[in-house]
Amino acid sequence: MSEPLRNRHARHAMTRRTVLRGMAGFGTAAALGGLAAACGASASPAPATPAPPSGAPSTVPATPGASLATPSPVPTPVPSPEGELFVYNWADYIGEDTIAKFQDKTGVKVTYDFFDNIDTMLAKVGNGNSGYDVTFPTNINVGPMLARKLIEPLDHSLLPNLANLGPEWTNPAYDEGNAHSVPYMWWTTGIAYDSAKVKTGLSSWKALWDPQWSGKMAMLDDYRECFSAALIQLGFDINTTDDAQLDQALALLQQQKPLLRTYTTDDISVLSSGDVWVMHAWSGDVYQVTPDRPSVKYFLPTEGAVRGSDTMVMLAGAKHPVAAHAFINFMLDAQVAAANTNLIGYMGPNEAAKQYIDPAILADPTVNPSPEMLAKLHEIQDLGADEAKYTSRWTKLRAGA
Repeated sequence: MSEPLRNRHARHAMTRRTVLRGMAGFGTAAALGGLAAACGASASPAPATPAPPSGAPSTVPATPGASLATPSPVPTPVPSPEGELFVYNWADYIGEDTIAKFQDKTGVKVTYDFFDNIDTMLAKVGNGNSGYDVTFPTNINVGPMLARKLIEPLDHSLLPNLANLGPEWTNPAYDEGNAHSVPYMWWTTGIAYDSAKVKTGLSSWKALWDPQWSGKMAMLDDYRECFSAALIQLGFDINTTDDAQLDQALALLQQQKPLLRTYTTDDISVLSSGDVWVMHAWSGDVYQVTPDRPSVKYFLPTEGAVRGSDTMVMLAGAKHPVAAHAFINFMLDAQVAAANTNLIGYMGPNEAAKQYIDPAILADPTVNPSPEMLAKLHEIQDLGADEAKYTSRWTKLRAGA
């Protein structure tokens, strides 16, 4: 089955991040092996990225009287973490001194490597012997990775900072009860436009089908995102497997195609160029464009839109499971999570972190939509074998038939 690429940039436009969608034909998850395992020699990961400069150790207590969330409970004693940890994350997707602070706090030496697309990450960890302990798959990849037995279940007794998650993130559809993953950052998919060129108010997905912007519009080169835009406009579920509904969505996308300048996995470059005036885009990418191009605006269509998220998981066969849990728990710390958001511009699921997040980010609907809009957001789910219903139609669309 073909797999589409989705590009997202984190913080710097030069960083290309590509997200693969649904993967079929996998089995069930493996059981967690020996949390107290000693730090034996691991398989050798790729050369490490140097750790960021060290900073002051993180302190986590919530501000007295803060009403946003209940502070994390005091954890019960846990096994001492192993002396090292291997982490594999998206490029430029963490606070500048997060790794250094974790090392200072725990004494664990971190080897921190990064990838710029999910294909690379899955190829690296896919044999179950990568040497990495923690990685960051997108929510839609959690189920398939579980089926391939690439992810271990998490011991929630070692993750007291799970209490910091907002209630909407405690039982995600892709991983019931966060049994095998913890949400890290999330984004939306909507419409960006150049307000210096587009003077009329835009509010609907129909803007991407408007002939007056012919040749000045672009869509993401992602079959599930494109079909979602059409399905939402038609009033259908974005995870539908109904052939008649999918045929209607295909017909709508075929009507749109002659109006487009391009399909792209690099929305930051396209938006930065000024060649496109109205574009299907990811919120975090728009956030990165606007400092240099303040005329670029972003909105979520009134009909509804897509929300996606990245997660943290412990890989099967991790040599340093206690350190892995300690790292995931550290990333759930309110102040640490806020520092990550403040640098990369993506909102996280950490309710307790909001008191420490830059007010400008909290006030920006590009990255932090209103509660009313949040209720209209939908998550793309892995459809297993039924993904072929989308890929076959996508091939037909892109071939011009």
